[in-house]
Amino acid sequence: MAYVIIRFLNIFLVLLSVSTFAQRKATTPAPKKTSEDYKMLAYGATTNTNSGLLGGFVVRHSSAVGSMKGHPLHRYIAIEAINIKHPKEKSEPTSIANRFIYGKTNYLFSVRPQYGREIVYFKKNGEDGIGISLILAGGPSIGIQKPYYIKYDRTGRGQIEIVQYDPNIHKELNRIQGSAGIWQEFFKNMQLNPGVHFKVAANIDMNTFGNSLTGFEIGLTAEAFSKKPEIMSNKLTQNAQIYTSGYLTVYFGNRKQKK
Repeated sequence: MAYVIIRFLNIFLVLLSVSTFAQRKATTPAPKKTSEDYKMLAYGATTNTNSGLLGGFVVRHSSAVGSMKGHPLHRYIAIEAINIKHPKEKSEPTSIANRFIYGKTNYLFSVRPQYGREIVYFKKNGEDGIGISLILAGGPSIGIQKPYYIKYDRTGRGQIEIVQYDPNIHKELNRIQGSAGIWQEFFKNMQLNPGVHFKVAANIDMNTFGNSLTGFEIGLTAEAFSKKPEIMSNKLTQNAQIYTSGYLTVYFGNRKQKK
């Protein structure tokens, strides 16, 4: 995880230097403004160091509310849905070439409503250059623990059952026919585990065509749940109650002037 975070910070510093250079080279300075009078709505996909390549989805909204020390200040509202994995998860092959995760007993999803502020440090010059802002946000977390189901041949005669995996019960690995999939009985036997989270991020506003925009967030998140969720069997390893991660979100949306 440390390597990924360092890579994220390196990318941010490079983009920051490029933006600073572009601001200095501009031949026609933009009119001075204490705030940017617009609102933005965007949708995106995110990856983080506690998930796979696709870690979840996010909807985010920001609108100008004033300025702070000469920099435009925006109200930031977002909601994320994230899949959290245990660092010891490892996909294993079965006897029929399917795969399952040895020791995994539950999925853990986190739904994160967020409220905070976005401070714009470098504004885009029309459709040229890039814009960079700092985001500070947080809010409650709704942890959702969902059973991890497998296809299991209980009798050894091809009678396949869909059961929640328990490595203390399903010890004969040759009878495991693979994972039943994340959507198997998706809403059955779910357990809620509330918590809180906080994030700090750099927002990179890349290209804007008319009212359309493309950009990404790169940052760090800390999250704590009210009790330890069980992702892997507690008899095989420990599960954490507090999670930290580096993340990268790519988003697309539109920007409109406020009336």
